[in-house]
Amino acid sequence: SASAAAIATSFLVSGLMHELIFYYMTRVRPTWEVTWFFVLHGLCVVVEVALKRALGPKLRFHWVVTGPLTVGFVMGTGFWWFFAPLVRNQADARAIEEAKTLYEFIKAIFKG
Repeated sequence: SASAAAIATSFLVSGLMHELIFYYMTRVRPTWEVTWFFVLHGLCVVVEVALKRALGPKLRFHWVVTGPLTVGFVMGTGFWWFFAPLVRNQADARAIEEAKTLYEFIKAIFKG
């Protein structure tokens, strides 16, 4: 359907944009892990929408069940595909060092 194509395309474009951002942050050739993270989540949303349409309101799980499942899925796949390139290329360590430098700079300004 048109909505499924729109959802999948939106997630694909988001993945490609994040891949570009990660490239500018790390200056390392893309591994496409980030794009696959978004493609997977887009496909899952397409399946979720299709199931909700097919099953209707009669078979819906309570948010107490679906909430933790969703968070767990996003966190698990996030550590696997989203954060791995940043950690592997030490972008996290560089960001922490930059934050420390900014803090010291601001502290020096206010000390006079």
